Amino acid sequence: MDAINREGLEVHELEEIARSANIPTLLMVIYQVTGDKRWLEHPFQPTRTKGLSDHDSGGLPESIQAEIRHAAALAFRHLQEGKPPAIVMPTPEQTSVMLGVCVGESVDDSYGQMFSEEFRRRIGASVSAGHAVSPPGDFRVLVIGAGVSGIIAAHRLQELGISYLLVDKHDAPGGNWLDNRYPGGGVDTPSHLYSYSFAPNDWAYHFELREALEDYFSKSFDLVGARRNTRFRISAVRAEYDEATARWMVTLRAADGTLEVLPFNAVVTAVGILNQPKLPNVRGIDCFLGQSFHSSAWPGDLDLSGKRVAVVGNGASAMQIVPAIADQVDELVVFQRTPQWVVPFEKFRQPIDEGTRYLLRTFPIYRAWYFLKLYWQFGDKVLDSLRKDPDWPHPERAVNSRNDGHREFFTQYIRDELGDRTDLFEKVLPTYPPYGKRILLDNGWYQALCKPRVTLVTEAVASVTPTGVVTASGDPYDVDVLVWATGFEASRFVSSLEVVGRGGVTLHEAWDGDDARAYLGVSVPGFPNLFMLGGPNSFPGSGSFMYFMEVQMRYIARLLAEVRRTRVAAIDVRKDVFDEYNELLDRTSQQTVWTHPGTNTYFRNSRGRLVFVSPFRNVEYWTRARQSSIADYEVLEAAQPAPADAESA
Repeated sequence: MDAINREGLEVHELEEIARSANIPTLLMVIYQVTGDKRWLEHPFQPTRTKGLSDHDSGGLPESIQAEIRHAAALAFRHLQEGKPPAIVMPTPEQTSVMLGVCVGESVDDSYGQMFSEEFRRRIGASVSAGHAVSPPGDFRVLVIGAGVSGIIAAHRLQELGISYLLVDKHDAPGGNWLDNRYPGGGVDTPSHLYSYSFAPNDWAYHFELREALEDYFSKSFDLVGARRNTRFRISAVRAEYDEATARWMVTLRAADGTLEVLPFNAVVTAVGILNQPKLPNVRGIDCFLGQSFHSSAWPGDLDLSGKRVAVVGNGASAMQIVPAIADQVDELVVFQRTPQWVVPFEKFRQPIDEGTRYLLRTFPIYRAWYFLKLYWQFGDKVLDSLRKDPDWPHPERAVNSRNDGHREFFTQYIRDELGDRTDLFEKVLPTYPPYGKRILLDNGWYQALCKPRVTLVTEAVASVTPTGVVTASGDPYDVDVLVWATGFEASRFVSSLEVVGRGGVTLHEAWDGDDARAYLGVSVPGFPNLFMLGGPNSFPGSGSFMYFMEVQMRYIARLLAEVRRTRVAAIDVRKDVFDEYNELLDRTSQQTVWTHPGTNTYFRNSRGRLVFVSPFRNVEYWTRARQSSIADYEVLEAAQPAPADAESA
């Protein structure tokens, strides 16, 4: 492997490198380079991918894998010599067929266009999505938040040539990854799925930890040229729509408390949602004499050696924290509210082989197909098992037969992980259908619970004392450190600023508190030229959040480009369009596992309505966003010219 960084490797060197590659992905490269259909047929067809495994062998015998690796080496050599592949760009029809072979199951033709366009992006080819609009000098957009979505917004606005200002309360890009610095923090989706289409990265691990992610966002931020348009340590605290000038007057607050009001033609909120800590209403919560904090405010200098620690909660944050600290503490007590369904993932904390990293960074065609394969596995393939089957005879335990199969698999996995700790089995086994709450990936959770120094308590914390906590049944637990891994205010969107729209109506009033609704998760009637990234029902139920946000921002960018092309002042989503969409959304939600009566999830608001995730298949949302246009909006004109100093904003 010493030659791995050398250009123009020989076939035998490439074949050796391919030993660590994903066989189904190699097949896609071979077929595209050669155009020979036999590579999509028996005996080379991979078996169906089970669960969330990479299925690196494709389920094929070693002799067939060796033949594939040799052919792949020839294909890579062909590309290194600068020769074009036989199929330069797969058609939508070809893309569906190829991906179906790659994942070992049928992929409907309706996915072809979506995946073929994404393939083009992932190999660096241009995709027609609007051109620079050369807007007037006084047209300016405010982007709030420099996290995952804010960087996407900056990239797209930069491409269109639209002037923007990006503000963020932090002193660097990264959003939630800057706040959540607890031990073990990292992604629970594959690193290559958690990547921008415009910023490929040479990831070192299959599931990266926070430090590497923070570095990636910083590099991506600079890559898109956002730094020169950004003001850090600035919070947007109020945005009020001025109907006379059709502009948003936004109040910005600096870290020292200084306020200024600036006008903008449009506002894109990329403030995120999992950033407002949620603490339970527990008696005496402020009286604890030891260290007590929410998981998102983990002290940087905290030393847990020899300490007695309580972790309240067993969701995504706790599932990363507990295994990371279990061997450091003297005693660890975990308070579980509701058991979680946990999925095994074989590549947790595993480094990506150097040979695979070489292929991923050197051959965009390999990287693109690997992304599409991951997207299918973590996306709509899973979503099909989350739809309720009205004829399924056991709705209390699953929503359909496939979902029931997941229950059996996950249940056996729990038994295997617990081993002889059968006393824990009933405590950790969920009673609701799989995926009814956010599915979690096992990073050593069950192994941590089995450790002698770890105690699992299945009662709620009823009160806090100066020395610890007391459960609902009155059992006391004295500890030195109290960690609240109790989640976030997930149903309160855009809650970090006050938004006042037409007629003086606030967004909080329009949503009646936590009953947030938006058209495509982006627009709300009465709030012209206000666009949300990561708004209500716009988080994928399964799949890539970053891809979903790119889809949303491409949609927003098309609207902004059309606003400038037609020279209108502002657009406001039509009430009939908004209502039709949300009625469909609510009907579709009722057919998903997330509205199962046996679940209690932050995906729903206080009224039980699904507000967090999208109930649609990813391709359904993509199609709607692609087909929607300015025709779905009311066109507004300014009643009077903007102030003379607006151009300097």
